Amino acid sequence: MKKTILAAILVATLATAIIGYLALETDLISAPSAAVQAQHAADDGHANHDEARSQEDTSHEDGAEAGHEGEEGVIHLDDRQIARAGIEVVEAVAGEISKDVAVIGTVIADADRTVHVTTRIPGIVSDIAKRLGEPVEQGEVLAILESRELAEAKAAYLSSLRQARLQSTKLEREKALWRKKVSAEQDYLDAQAAAATAQISLDAAQQRLVTLGLKDDEIKQLQDQPAQGMSLLEIRSPLSGRVIDRTVTRGELVPADKEIFRIADLSTVWVEFPVYGADLPLVREGQQVSVTGSGGQTAEGRIIFVSPTIEPDTGAARAVGSLNNAEGTWRPGDFVSGVISTGGAAAQVVLPTSAIQTVGGETVVFARLEDGFEKRAVEIGRRNGRFAEVLFGVFAGDRVASGNTFVLKAEASRGAAEHSHAH
Repeated sequence: MKKTILAAILVATLATAIIGYLALETDLISAPSAAVQAQHAADDGHANHDEARSQEDTSHEDGAEAGHEGEEGVIHLDDRQIARAGIEVVEAVAGEISKDVAVIGTVIADADRTVHVTTRIPGIVSDIAKRLGEPVEQGEVLAILESRELAEAKAAYLSSLRQARLQSTKLEREKALWRKKVSAEQDYLDAQAAAATAQISLDAAQQRLVTLGLKDDEIKQLQDQPAQGMSLLEIRSPLSGRVIDRTVTRGELVPADKEIFRIADLSTVWVEFPVYGADLPLVREGQQVSVTGSGGQTAEGRIIFVSPTIEPDTGAARAVGSLNNAEGTWRPGDFVSGVISTGGAAAQVVLPTSAIQTVGGETVVFARLEDGFEKRAVEIGRRNGRFAEVLFGVFAGDRVASGNTFVLKAEASRGAAEHSHAH
């Protein structure tokens, strides 16, 4: 019996020991050791440090990007590079933005500076001194005409001159005799009438030569002119200019009143525009007109005439502008486009439209800096074909690129593209 009880106690003790061991193993598996926990803590601190470094790097990159943004839009160019690129710079000024009327016109010779040289008597062209297009000075010989009618007119003048001198001498003699009571008063009166008649004939003959184109000094020299030169008439230019038309050749028989030369002083030219009904109330004499030629040349002129009538065939009135042409830029017959400034309201800041550019969908100008140009966003108000009002972004006195800005626009467009790609 005792043995049975002891065996039961031994079995219970072994069972308790086994159960305790199994519980201890379970705890060891589910809970890490202190070393493991310390290692995990170290690893967590390292991860936190890496995250902090990552945030610091990100902050540093953002700061670098912000510094790049501060330089964005600045194009560094020195004076030599700007001159080589042909970039033109203008100053923003106060001005007036007017309503413009666009017109198409033709260059013509200034009618006030154009003469038609005609033959006043029939004859044969014996010589031509000036050819088409050649310059000519006032009074210079254009051609020489041989005319029988001229020879007869010169002979009549010389005859009248001799008769007038003879009658003048007889008058002086009869006057002296009458005063001495040698001859009758009637003889003196007859001599006086004859002298007056001779002078009338001389004046008529001289006027005839003037009508035929002879100058006073040429008439005075007729007494010394050889007989073979009596039929020759020198046709001279009435003004300085250029020969723009010639219609005769040497040896040609020309009638009276035929135009043989046209001379024009082209230092000033006219531009003729049709102005249609809708624009006609806006156009007045004295207004400024800007003209652009087929070759891109430009000029500023003034409207000198606006027709009070409308042409029934075109429905337009004729307007004429005057242009300075001292450099010979404009040729009669050229077609041009023009803009007539009809007046408008004042603006605080005005720039040429050539200075306004679009980069990345943004309206900008390129302002001059000491070391190049800066792209500036601007707000544009009223504008016409030549000028624009700047409401924001530019002040009066600022210098802005207005011509050959393709280099600046290309650089600005590339910078905008790189900035967009980086983001």
